[in-house]
Amino acid sequence: MMRSYFILAMCVLFLIQYFVQSEWLLYILAVFASVAFMGSLTLARTVPRVFSILMFIAGVVLTGLKGQGLDAIAQGITSNIPLLTLLVLVPLLSIPFKMGGFFDSILIYLRRYQNKPGKMFAGITVVLFFLGPILNLGSIRIVHELLKDLRLNAAFLSKAYLVGFSTTILWSPYYAAVGVVLLYLHVSIGSYMAYGFGIAVLFLLIGNVMFGLWAKRNKLETNYNESGAITLDHRKRMKLLPVVIIALMLITIAAEYVTHWSMLVLVSLLALVFPLLWCMFSKQWGIFKHQIIEYRDKAVPVMNNEIIMYISAGFFGQSLKGSSFGQGIQVFMNQLSQTSFLLFALFIMITMVCITFVGIHQVVVVTVLATQMDPVTLGTSKEILAMVLMLAWSASSILSPVNPINLLVSNLVKRTSIDVGIRDNGLYLLIVSAIGLCILTLFH
Repeated sequence: MMRSYFILAMCVLFLIQYFVQSEWLLYILAVFASVAFMGSLTLARTVPRVFSILMFIAGVVLTGLKGQGLDAIAQGITSNIPLLTLLVLVPLLSIPFKMGGFFDSILIYLRRYQNKPGKMFAGITVVLFFLGPILNLGSIRIVHELLKDLRLNAAFLSKAYLVGFSTTILWSPYYAAVGVVLLYLHVSIGSYMAYGFGIAVLFLLIGNVMFGLWAKRNKLETNYNESGAITLDHRKRMKLLPVVIIALMLITIAAEYVTHWSMLVLVSLLALVFPLLWCMFSKQWGIFKHQIIEYRDKAVPVMNNEIIMYISAGFFGQSLKGSSFGQGIQVFMNQLSQTSFLLFALFIMITMVCITFVGIHQVVVVTVLATQMDPVTLGTSKEILAMVLMLAWSASSILSPVNPINLLVSNLVKRTSIDVGIRDNGLYLLIVSAIGLCILTLFH
């Protein structure tokens, strides 16, 4: 419990420091981040732990070799704290949806299509497309919990979960992957969404068309229990749900345009304010208290891998700036881009997939590359470069047998990580990646 309070205090301290811009608050935040890093090391998995320790040590050494002092160390250690704050606070957005009974209504509507695989697949992917930004991996858990009694085909679920959630990774301002890319490339969410949302919708449509062909070829049939009655309350909730989600997105985009504050800060503030406002209007204080306790005890303490990887990767990425190694990366990427932008984008994707395949988090690759690449020098725009990184992040999340998304789905559907990533979704990823790279090269 105390550890959860400490992590939450670190997030609040970051938000205060963002507006105050005090040097001594930055040092305190660096101390908090260092303590959180050390405290999470023993609780994290082996591979993230080893790489995090190596990156943290490398960050200290490189910063020292450049002759920089405590200021640079504090800046490096805290560089990814905005992302951690987003990651820690965004689950709070799910509380109003739980209190409002939206998940029960989703189940009732999905059960209507239990004898129609194509519509069921479309329903699951669309639900994940919109809930994924707010619930993160929790959206897959919740949908699976709603559908577990239907005894759906394992390959069907594997395809539905990963097609639906992988598209979320491409566009959501509430997802840390988008946050880290936009942070380092200094891209506004408004300009990015034109690309991210459009490509995500295209991939969602492609996934559904490919599933239709797969279901017809495999003669997929369903035969399950009758669904429950759809009441007036369920209809009201299902009409209100997209309105609330779209309103949250528009508020975020509009607030960034007006205030010019960091998107990560705006989403974090929204995650704090939205549940409180919902509770004030609904007067469900008892349920709200229970949800907060559950969030404190279950959601916050399990972020050990993310804490150590984000802090160490941020420190390492910042320490590379101005180093000969960092300059070497710049020269190589610039030459590759000038030779062929398609080859450059393909290199980023293959590199991301290979590195995550052995258990290294995507944030390491993105932090290192994004801190060393200049879109102008590469001959492209910030938005296109951001989309290339996000396309690689999305593909590697599905293919890597040790990525949390792949592992979660494989555990839920009782199939191996290789089956889930390559056998069930490999062809889909190959097609959408090829289409995505061609589109980005054309716009480039």
